[in-house]
Formats: sequence, structure tokens, C-alpha cells
Amino acid sequence: MDTPITEQDLRREAIRRHLAGEKPRAICKDLKRSPRWFDKWWADYRRNPWTDFTDRSRTPRTSPSQTPEEIEQAVVAVRQTLETATTPETRYGLIGPAAIQTQLENLGIAPPSIATTQRIIHAHGLTHPIGAGNDSAFYPWLDAWAVNAIHATDIITKYIRGGETVENVHTMDHYSHAAYLSQHTDKSSTSIGAHLVATWSKLGLPQIEQLDNEDAFRGGHMHPRVIGRVVRLCLFCGIEVLFTPFYEAKRNHQIETFHSIWNQGFWSRQEFRDRAHVQAEVPLFEHWYHTTYHPPALHGKTVAQMRRGVSLVRLTGELHHLIPEGRLPITAGRIHFMRKVTTTGDVNLLNETWSVGSRWMGEYVCATVNTAEQVLSFWHKRDAKSDRRLLKTRQFRLKEPVAPLLPAFRRNHARCLAYLPG
Repeated sequence: MDTPITEQDLRREAIRRHLAGEKPRAICKDLKRSPRWFDKWWADYRRNPWTDFTDRSRTPRTSPSQTPEEIEQAVVAVRQTLETATTPETRYGLIGPAAIQTQLENLGIAPPSIATTQRIIHAHGLTHPIGAGNDSAFYPWLDAWAVNAIHATDIITKYIRGGETVENVHTMDHYSHAAYLSQHTDKSSTSIGAHLVATWSKLGLPQIEQLDNEDAFRGGHMHPRVIGRVVRLCLFCGIEVLFTPFYEAKRNHQIETFHSIWNQGFWSRQEFRDRAHVQAEVPLFEHWYHTTYHPPALHGKTVAQMRRGVSLVRLTGELHHLIPEGRLPITAGRIHFMRKVTTTGDVNLLNETWSVGSRWMGEYVCATVNTAEQVLSFWHKRDAKSDRRLLKTRQFRLKEPVAPLLPAFRRNHARCLAYLPG
């Protein structure tokens, strides 16, 4: 039986496909929607990249002494969109109050005055010296040093004609480019956990699991200091977790590149009937990808050739049985967060704001939670040749006991301190 698809789902799918490079005309034809409909929701996304694509009330609100809350939120959202420059339309141009006013007018929103707009962006910590928000800050990339040193996992949502949603979960080994794919009805932490267990059983256990800030990965966006099931699963298996910066897909470019290959070489080549049809066909794509395709970064080798003869530590059935089926404990280990310091000198992690210092505004820092010691440390690396510098440490008290790592999951190798602190 087909799963009903909501209008919100269609709007979200249209924007995702356009960001992936698909033309609006093709999207509208496939989703049976008008170009005007697409333009409306593209504008909604440009105004607020974190929109949930729900219908907005057009009922006017007036206040003789205070800017309406929705106008203030719109000003903040437009400023953030212009400043982050995540789309070709916002990559160049001015980002000041006059530019914000123009964007609001284009969206059919009556803008506040220049002075009020300036007051709003100042109150939200969105004013800063020229150049503080650019991309010139050094980013400490992680270069995989061996097979299964770093895995990256991400989700790409697709819709089958008729209404069924398929959540495609992909994991890629940074070093060999080996990939594991699974398909689910939802992107809950339970589904992601099942995917990771299957991945580690086939590809092997990584030292680091790299994730973006999807709610299913980090445990939600509501409760402070939340450590979700996916992170707990990684720690239980002796894997360190690394979260990339908010809204910077380019920091996860390896898995994003794989998505493109999968989209061109698999999803776009077939009109699938349902999720079962996708699951039946995926092994054919995986075989081609691993044995025939030559990823450019591998310099003429296939994925299979890169992994040939490598000794892998897999999640065996015996190890799998050690993982509790219910709520997982917090295990001794490390969780890392790459964050760009805001104009107010802060970073956000696990739904809490921490002060790093205005001196580091616009710089990338690595925030590391050591669950065993219940300590949060902030580290900065000025450039590729410089040593990592410890900026500050803070207590990070957890509300539940921390379990030791089981001996069966301990590895006989040193941690790679060249990339991650600890």
C-alpha cells in the first residue's frame, strides 16, 4: 500500500533536487506542480534555509511600539542566508540592511526601516567587521590515513512515483571510497543504527564516524547536552564521532560526491516501483561501483583494488550480540564537533551555547567531549603547519553514569592525534 505523501514532503523534495542541480522545469513536471509553486518555495528556502515548508499565515500583526516577531525573524533569516552564501544567488552582493530590505520586498514582506533592521541584526549578533564572515579561515581537514580510518554517513531522501518515501542511507570509507547503502521507510535513529551495524559488519569498524548535524544523528535539537542513540552506538563500539560544521555541506564533500554518482548512475537510470524494488537493484550498482568504477581520487584504481589484502576489523556476530537491544549507555570515548565561531564568540553543540571568545570570531575550532573525564575542550589550528592549540577546557557533567569500553571493542592501535585532539 502506497504511503501518503504530504505537500510539505513535495516542497522539501523540490528544493533538495534543485540544490542537487536538477532544473526547476523537470522538477515541476515530475511533481506535477507549477513553476509559480516552485518559485514560491525556492524563495521560502532562500529566506530561511531551516524552513519546515509549512504554510505561513498571512494574517497581519500590528504593534505601535515593537517590530512583529515574524518580521524580526524574517530579517534574521535573510541576513543569515545572505551571509552564508550557500546558493549561487547569494554568493555575491551586499548583505547590509538595504540588501535585507530588498530581499524582504521580493518575498512580499513589508520591511522595517533601515534603522530598525540594523538594530535587529545587531541584537542577534549578526554585525561584525568587514571580512569576519568570509571563508578565509583555515579549516583543519581530516585526511584518512588508512582503510576504515574515517567513515562518513549521510541520508538522501527520494520519492517514488505514487507517494512512497525512501530514506537512502549511505556510508563511505574516505580512504578506499568503499560504500555501503541501505534503504528505509524513515530516518529515525533506530534505522540509522541498523544501517551502521550492517555497514560495520561488511566494510569493517572505522576509527572515526563523520556525520552532519541531522537530528537522527545527534539526538534531536530540543534537549541540551543530548547524546542520541547513534552517538551512543558509535561510542559503545569504540568509534569516535566527528560532527561537521552546521550548514557546510562542503565539509562532507566525499559523501556528497558519492550521492551525485549514485544519483546519476543508479537512481536516475530506473523508475522504481517501491522500496523493495530499490533494495533488489542496489547490489548491482554496488558491484559496478566497487569493481568497475574508478574514483578520480584513487588514481586509476577501483575500490576493490584499494581494499585488496587489507586486514579488516569487522563487527562480527559475536560482537553484535554484545550490543544491548534497549537503551544504550554512554560509553567512555570522544565526540568531536567542528564549529565556526560566531560573531559573538560562541559555538553551539548538543543544543548548548558555549563561549570561546570574540578573539576567535570567524575561526574554526574543534570542540571535543571526553565522556570518561566529562570534560569539554576547545582546540584551534592556525594553519596546516601549525600545532593544535588548546584554547580552554570546561566541565561537561553528564546526567547518567559513563560505562567503560568493553575489552572486546578495544583496538590495538594508537589514536591519530595528528587530526583530532584527545
